[in-house]
Amino acid sequence: MFFSLTKKQEEELEYEVITSNGRAKLTRLVRKVAKSDNRNIHLIKMNRYINIANTVLGRPTFVLEPDDMGEYMVEEFAWHFGELELIFKLPNTNKLLEILADMIEQDLLELSIVNKILKEDGSSVQFMINSEDDVSIHVEDFEELESEIDKEEHPNIRALIDRMERSLSSGDYAGVLHSSASIFETLAKDIVKIESVQNSTLGSFFERYKKDSGLPEPILNYILEIYKRRNSEPLAGHGSTNLPSITKEEAIVLAEMTKTFVRMEREFAKISIN
Repeated sequence: MFFSLTKKQEEELEYEVITSNGRAKLTRLVRKVAKSDNRNIHLIKMNRYINIANTVLGRPTFVLEPDDMGEYMVEEFAWHFGELELIFKLPNTNKLLEILADMIEQDLLELSIVNKILKEDGSSVQFMINSEDDVSIHVEDFEELESEIDKEEHPNIRALIDRMERSLSSGDYAGVLHSSASIFETLAKDIVKIESVQNSTLGSFFERYKKDSGLPEPILNYILEIYKRRNSEPLAGHGSTNLPSITKEEAIVLAEMTKTFVRMEREFAKISIN
């Protein structure tokens, strides 16, 4: 049975992002499956989903206590409606996957629907059930993801970071710049959380990204400059007969700063939710 992510999986998923759109779909799914015509059953179902999430997150569980007539107070319904909206917003990616695994294993969520949502979200994770009905997590390797990067509207940040690091190792410094700019654009779309920007360029919605981001303005200006440079640097955003001007030293700094900014943005997002 599922106990936790392995150490290897935790390392592989360091830069995995389940987007706000994917989390919203999962929340809608739970709302639907927890619904019941019987108001008490509805509350008990919501309580189960919330407490499974709270157990994974190390938060206190909520024990339902009916009155002498077997009914529950209106305030308890209000609390559960609010908490249900948070169970997929609060956790980081790894904790979110553990919550989903627990719910699938307890037959509270259908595996195929969860996998479909994750796939549509560009995630590299899929759930599996073995012959003994135990749940496991499959993390796609980079070879599986590489072929999908260019065709995905919202590519996987984990795969883009791997591409960036491989470009650095091979001396393709223009490729480092290209991957870095793609990572920033993908990250910005997740932070802004507006459907209309999903098919837009970072430059077209950068002012909104500045408003929603937790990063300081100098860092955001640096990100915009990297994005602009990708569009003008030979071999970074287009073909060219000229040689790229980005140096090895610049590429090393850019790769490290890109990963740092991704981690920072994710931490600020968690602080904002809390």
